[in-house]
Amino acid sequence: MYFFYYIPVGLDIKRVRRAPVTIFLIAVSVLVFLLYRYMPASGGFRAVNLLFLPSDPNPATALTHAFFHTGWVHLIGNMVYLLIFGRALEDRFGPGRYFLIFALSAMAGAYAHLFLVRIWSPSFINTAVGGASGATSGLLGAFLVRFYFARIEVAYWVFMPLQAVNRAGKKYVPAVIGVIVWFVYQAVYALIQFHGAGMSVAYGVHVGGFLCGILLALLSGAAADAARERYLVRARGYFRRSTWYAAQGQYIKYLERVPGDCDVRTELARAYICAGDYGQAQEQYHKAIRGLLRRGERGRAEEVFSQAIKGVRGFRMDEREFLDLAFGAERAMKYHCAAAAYEHFLQTYPISDQASFVLLRLAGLQKGRLNQAAKAADNYRRIISDFPYS
Repeated sequence: MYFFYYIPVGLDIKRVRRAPVTIFLIAVSVLVFLLYRYMPASGGFRAVNLLFLPSDPNPATALTHAFFHTGWVHLIGNMVYLLIFGRALEDRFGPGRYFLIFALSAMAGAYAHLFLVRIWSPSFINTAVGGASGATSGLLGAFLVRFYFARIEVAYWVFMPLQAVNRAGKKYVPAVIGVIVWFVYQAVYALIQFHGAGMSVAYGVHVGGFLCGILLALLSGAAADAARERYLVRARGYFRRSTWYAAQGQYIKYLERVPGDCDVRTELARAYICAGDYGQAQEQYHKAIRGLLRRGERGRAEEVFSQAIKGVRGFRMDEREFLDLAFGAERAMKYHCAAAAYEHFLQTYPISDQASFVLLRLAGLQKGRLNQAAKAADNYRRIISDFPYS
């Protein structure tokens, strides 16, 4: 007996948002399965009415069949694919476009199966189809377009008793290889199936859904988005390997295409610091803070500022930007951040017209909020001695 099995268990993709649509789709699928399995006629609801029947096709069941599963293995297998690939796609496409890919891929898979059955296997015209395989196949197709540069973590088990091989483990494989191998497998089984094999698995659904997912991703501009993100993935990879100059080059190429990504500008600034180029780090930090303030993301701007003054000695911004950041931090009761901004302002602009006012604000923070009475007294004396006419 020879045995080989694999299943995806993870991705090397960074997500920044939650995936409510994916969780909703999983919840509906599980609920329908439990009703079908344990309460098949509860309240007049019959889950089998969700199935797609090639002899009586309609658009409604072409979609609803994606939520019907016949067994635990069938359900869990599809839900694993949906959870792993769905969350990454929802993060990049957004809930609306993501759900559209899921729904249209399910429908395309059903009608592709209908087409293949009528041409090659009319004896299966009355065999109903259920399961999210068409929809998840569409997600795989969209994933191939949007994340062709990514890697898929696969858990595998190889059992070859005559060769004394029994191995199991996990391994990262390039997404292009993993997904294409999967599709070839589905296409070959579809050909075998429609030339006389049984219909326990509707492989034609997989093929139709997969091709639909690719088409929808291309129409949504995912290829261009992927090309941009690939630079960012490469940059972070170089950064992890301490290859600073290569990382800088990839970050710059990404920012040429997405100049408003302030978080990536912050990453580029760190790469410059690691390479000892503090002038470029100063420029990138400044651009990042300015962009965040313009977008009203003051909390994030304050975090980047704190990072900048620690990493770049003599970090400079315009007077107005310094004070805008400091006043905002004080209003938000981030007193340590506000005090650091005031102190840095005074170091950078010691003879500014605003210096006496900033000293007064700083001393007030130190006295009333930071329990630094001695420092506050020194700053009050400095106001009297340095700015007697203020």
